[in-house]
Amino acid sequence: MGLPYFKPFVPDAARTKTVLKLAGPVMAANLTQTLINQFDTILVGHLPKEYSIAGQAALGYSVLLHWMVGGFVGAISVGTQAMTARRLGEDNRPGAGGVLFNSIMLALMAGTFVTVLAIVFTRPLFALFTSNEQVLALGVPYTQARFAGILSMVGTLSFKAFFDGLGKTHYHLMVAVGMNVVNAVLAYMLVFGFWGIPGMNVVGAGIAATVASYFGLFGMLAFALKTSHRKDFNIFRVSNFRWKTIGGIARLSVPSGIATVFVMTGFLLFFKWVGMLDEAVMSGPLDPMDTASIAWLGSFSGLPVDSTTFESLVNIHAPVNEAATKVIIDILFLSIMACMGLGIATATLVSQNMGRRQPEEAEKYGWTAVRIGAWFAGILGVAALIWPDAAMGIFTQDPEVVEVGRTPLRIVAAGEFAIGFGLVLAQALFGAGASRFVMKVEIALHVGVLVPLSYVLAIPLGLKLNGIFIAAIVYVVLLALFMTLKFRSGTWKSIRI
Repeated sequence: MGLPYFKPFVPDAARTKTVLKLAGPVMAANLTQTLINQFDTILVGHLPKEYSIAGQAALGYSVLLHWMVGGFVGAISVGTQAMTARRLGEDNRPGAGGVLFNSIMLALMAGTFVTVLAIVFTRPLFALFTSNEQVLALGVPYTQARFAGILSMVGTLSFKAFFDGLGKTHYHLMVAVGMNVVNAVLAYMLVFGFWGIPGMNVVGAGIAATVASYFGLFGMLAFALKTSHRKDFNIFRVSNFRWKTIGGIARLSVPSGIATVFVMTGFLLFFKWVGMLDEAVMSGPLDPMDTASIAWLGSFSGLPVDSTTFESLVNIHAPVNEAATKVIIDILFLSIMACMGLGIATATLVSQNMGRRQPEEAEKYGWTAVRIGAWFAGILGVAALIWPDAAMGIFTQDPEVVEVGRTPLRIVAAGEFAIGFGLVLAQALFGAGASRFVMKVEIALHVGVLVPLSYVLAIPLGLKLNGIFIAAIVYVVLLALFMTLKFRSGTWKSIRI
């Protein structure tokens, strides 16, 4: 009797099948590739305490820096996918092949330049967001190791965008699985040591991730070199080189790249406020009755366990808030990357239907994907809301990290369903060519909402980590609202690329 009331929330069955057939491999690949970062968090969480908490905090900054720098250049995937899908919709296969060739050229030029620049300036860039020497000591070498993989990341994204635009999303899934196997084996060996070679601790995980990323690049290249692809799309021909095509890819991609920089900078400042909470704990008044902290610090240093020891060691107090934030973000990444995968598939369907002059069908696929994403993220949010300790326990063995992160995780999990709206529709708009709109909204929300609101709630108003994540969920809900209103307006249907 009550089923009609739920009809607006139930995705269309036929289109759901089409979306999931295309999106399933992308979602699985994204989740699989995300495991590289999450596996690092898990491994570091099993190191001795002098590495685990500061190491996980360092990974929090490092992953965002890697996404900020690599994501800016890797945004060429947005233009590559949109143009490939549009050419396929127009039944212009050589044109699609030319898009990939020029995307690869752009990836080589930009990727090499940014890789070198990022490695050279890693420490000053990292130091903009934290002054904790433990975090810097562990995070800078790890980040440099990850930056060495920017070129491979950008190249892989070019090939991925091409195949996603064709609807062959399963290629990257196969490569992503291989990447994770390589990363898991190498990371375990390098972090903990093997065959008499001492463990490299945190930096070992970074080296493993970069080696795995080059494995991914060569895997995608192998698919592109298949005879059927070379003959159908005429990809690897020097005559394909066109500055106009490179310019078209850049025109569609640069707004996404700029948005990525603002988004990651916003989250880095978000992390900086978290670091300020840890610094406040370090410099705040000492409680001589806090025997648990005294005992831990004493065992850390080997010095006598008393209040004097506590005072002398306070400056190396573990960054628990930062570690908890990294763990919460890793939990959220399951929803984020799955919805990104849905969005990427939706971008292909939107762009292909636009190429066929069927904008209404493109819109219907967008709304179908949104419903799927909202249900998926919402279910994961309910699970984290009910069982926060179990979710955090996957990534950390430190009870103080779980204690600090429990309530913030519940706060953000309550609005996790909105990730499905925001990310799926943002990618759908990228596929339609409305990348400038997405860029403007992302910049406005980070500059005007996330960064200032998280600071005010956490520090002046004293809500601490709870305030940080209240601001995060406000940002997510507003992003969902603006993307929904734009997609519903239909103004994107007239964009030509």
